[in-house]
Amino acid sequence: MVRKLILHIGSKTPFLKMETRAKIAKNGGVQILNPRNTKIGYEVFFDDLNPQDITVGDGTIITSGTKILSHFASGDYKDYIFMERGTVKIGSNVFIGMNVVIAKPLEIGDGAIIGANSVVICDIPENQIWGGNPAKFIKNRGRMG
Repeated sequence: MVRKLILHIGSKTPFLKMETRAKIAKNGGVQILNPRNTKIGYEVFFDDLNPQDITVGDGTIITSGTKILSHFASGDYKDYIFMERGTVKIGSNVFIGMNVVIAKPLEIGDGAIIGANSVVICDIPENQIWGGNPAKFIKNRGRMG
């Protein structure tokens, strides 16, 4: 219950610095590797049932309205639906656009970019740009610098 309250306060309190939201999410159980260098926008929802199953790498930016789930429906939808736990691993230097939904156990590689309003349901390799519903590969990122 305390984790849920901490995550809710971090998500719903306006005018906080993005780095402060990362520190609050870490205190709520999310595995954030470097909260000083990670930026989390307003109304980002981390699954409060199992926040410890979500890992966010160093230098990652998660913009407003994003939802990251660590439990998922599975099974035969005609008879029963089972809730299963899964891990979500977000690499370092990832940019996640506004209102993205991450809805399966998956890994997002280092340096990936996910476009706004995307629904991510599969692994994303490092240094690739993805977008859409469901998210699809758009292109590889070029070398920077």
